[in-house]
Amino acid sequence: MKLHYGLVLEGGGLRGLYTSGVIDLFLEKEIEFPFVIGVSAGAGYGCSFVSKQYGRNLRVMREFRKDPRYLSLKSYIKTGNYFGLDFIYDEIPKHIPFDTKAFLESQTRFITVCSNVETGEAEYFDKEEDILQALKASSAVPFMSRIIEYKGKKLLDGGITDAIPLKKSIELGFSKNVVILTHPEGFRRKNRFHPSWFFYRKYPKFIKAINSYVARYNESLEFVEEEAKKGNVLLIRPSENLKVKRTESDISKLERLYELGKKDAAAFSIFQNDVPHC
Repeated sequence: MKLHYGLVLEGGGLRGLYTSGVIDLFLEKEIEFPFVIGVSAGAGYGCSFVSKQYGRNLRVMREFRKDPRYLSLKSYIKTGNYFGLDFIYDEIPKHIPFDTKAFLESQTRFITVCSNVETGEAEYFDKEEDILQALKASSAVPFMSRIIEYKGKKLLDGGITDAIPLKKSIELGFSKNVVILTHPEGFRRKNRFHPSWFFYRKYPKFIKAINSYVARYNESLEFVEEEAKKGNVLLIRPSENLKVKRTESDISKLERLYELGKKDAAAFSIFQNDVPHC
């Protein structure tokens, strides 16, 4: 069943195992979307959905979360990345292959969101042969990652400039969207101190983007919720607060979050096989 909706995937590090559960449920139900846009971990996990590799994200977490090359202070000291982006996107696919051919040949348009540190604005990249480099950039968390260059641009985590890219999906022609968030209802971000001036003093526009991030994120949440009330968005987010961190190390907790994603998605009648084409 192909839904004429856009699919919008928020980031959130390992909280993205919730998203993985939701999109694996979609694969079980043979549900496809003409358009997917993902940010940070949402983009990383969403690729396996477009390539139709059921369970791949869960398998990666189970087999490699405890590997210090995946996520650790050791990785940060050695590579400059707390999340081992080269290990995640270059080494792990050698052991758990990513079906690049299926991904590129899919009729689903896929966009990865990154943040341009020189302009302080979002950059949107369509799928190409070198998609993994864009995924690294989208997942490169500020203060915890090196700046990544792609297509002549200096990039970091897409969540800083467009954390929930619903407006972009609407702009590209999808008035109806499925939005997957990784925090439960009622969540709002709070301001906290960021040493952005120290890390990014060469990039004043990016500092401005970081400093306004919380307000813009909360505004994006409110917009998503308003569109959901209007019936333009089918909003899927954790029905329980399992208190999973971006850098969560408890594999059993991550497995529960994955199963919660499948359970929450299955609760929507639109994703049942006997529902007519939308």
